[in-house]
Amino acid sequence: LHVRASMLSIISVSLCFIAPVLRPMREQAAHVRICASPTLFDATEVEDPQLESACSFDHMPLLVALKSGDFLEADHLTRQSLIKLAGDEAVRRGFVYFAEVPELPQEDLATIERLWLAYSDGKFGYSVQSGIFGTKKVGRDFDRFFERIGWKNERGQLLRWLPDKGNEFNYDLDTAPKGHLPLTSTLRGTTLLQGLLDHAAWDRTEFSS
Repeated sequence: LHVRASMLSIISVSLCFIAPVLRPMREQAAHVRICASPTLFDATEVEDPQLESACSFDHMPLLVALKSGDFLEADHLTRQSLIKLAGDEAVRRGFVYFAEVPELPQEDLATIERLWLAYSDGKFGYSVQSGIFGTKKVGRDFDRFFERIGWKNERGQLLRWLPDKGNEFNYDLDTAPKGHLPLTSTLRGTTLLQGLLDHAAWDRTEFSS
């Protein structure tokens, strides 16, 4: 009994010694996790890109949405901008024909692209998508392109954004694949998307990387 009591005393003393040691270690580990987790990219610190337009188009709403990190709203505004830039017929029908894409003003597409690039840290944009589309691994093949930018699910099916099905796309800068945004509808085929990816605006030096 005397031996058992001695052992218990030793264990008790040991635990009293270990506990204060473990506590600072836990606090230090927690401090490390907190210090290691801040977002590396802060859009609010980015200098606003040059805004130019061939038709006095207002690109400020897109700037505000992207700068605030609202990529869902930015994607919607980009789509609406393309429709308005394509002309009255496009506005009336509510979408852009592929034949109208080459006539979209370079100045305005360049502004849209600068905004996407600036506030996504170079991760999103049409020129980004165009670069991926032309890589050797993708080889201008749309199936491989859709897989590369995350427009397909695990079953190999295209993601959907329908009023009754919900929105399956990813609007998070940290987790979305490179080139995931902005979206272009392929419900009527890939000619519209290909027209955007091949637009002459991306031949500008500022978009070559």
